[in-house]
Amino acid sequence: MSHGSNKKKFNIFDYFRDLEKFYGVIYMLLLVFIVFLGARYVKTIDYNKLFYAKELLSSDSNMRVSLPVKKGSISPPVDVIKLSTPSQEIADKGKNLYNTYCSSCHGETGAGNGPAGGALNPPPRNFVDLSAQQWKIGQKISNMYVTLQEGIPNTGMASFSTISPEDRFAIIQYVRTFNPAYPKDSPEDLKALDEKYSLSNGVKEPNQIPISLAMDLNILKADTIKANIAKIVADIDASTKDTIAFLLNELISDKKKALTSLASNTKWTESPEEFIKFAGTDPIDKGLKASVYQIKPDTMNRIYVYLKDLFAKYKA
Repeated sequence: MSHGSNKKKFNIFDYFRDLEKFYGVIYMLLLVFIVFLGARYVKTIDYNKLFYAKELLSSDSNMRVSLPVKKGSISPPVDVIKLSTPSQEIADKGKNLYNTYCSSCHGETGAGNGPAGGALNPPPRNFVDLSAQQWKIGQKISNMYVTLQEGIPNTGMASFSTISPEDRFAIIQYVRTFNPAYPKDSPEDLKALDEKYSLSNGVKEPNQIPISLAMDLNILKADTIKANIAKIVADIDASTKDTIAFLLNELISDKKKALTSLASNTKWTESPEEFIKFAGTDPIDKGLKASVYQIKPDTMNRIYVYLKDLFAKYKA
């Protein structure tokens, strides 16, 4: 009979194995907690502040401000010769305008290093070093005015036609203070500029609306056209005893598609010849049948009159 103790002998290795299990659980819980905190932190990060310079954000924000609604008008006549003659008063006015409209891209010193211009390709114009870049339109006042009026396609230089002619000349005068070597305009250059934009007679300024409003109006217009097309379809379907409606149904493979095509290009309403030309160009894509080529001209004329009356009736 054994008198030995049933108690398990202490083993230092078992002790450390138990500690490994304990700390392993603690480690996993701590890891889960850290991941949880990290996820919460990531959700609250303002990535704009983290990755972009404050100056770039403010300039970008300024560029995104919606333009106010503005009714078109005729700007006062301007004296091109006077506004092109160097004047400290005009240049001082131009400085404020430059800082408002231009410095975000071209920089406050005109070196083309503005915070909003860093991502532009090609980079903004350097007004200080006239040989740093090739000027697409030119360095004379008359050339720079054209740039402000029309912009430069395929670059970041947008049109500033909403700025008055007088203010545009002021900006140009200030820009030319960055370097005394800007070329001068001849009287013929300034005369041609005046005639091109009718500056001495006053310039017609277009209506101006915010982009958001323009988009809403486009959506509203599209919805209105869609509703009017639905009315035309219903009218055609209801005209079961109308010979022309029957002929039209024989011509069309998809009413909504065909009528939408007609509504999107109203040149066909100008004459029967334009209608025949419209119907004969890619008819399948327009919801018409290929048999359109076999329909006699007098029948097409009757269909033309029928459709034109329907579109006038429902203003589609």
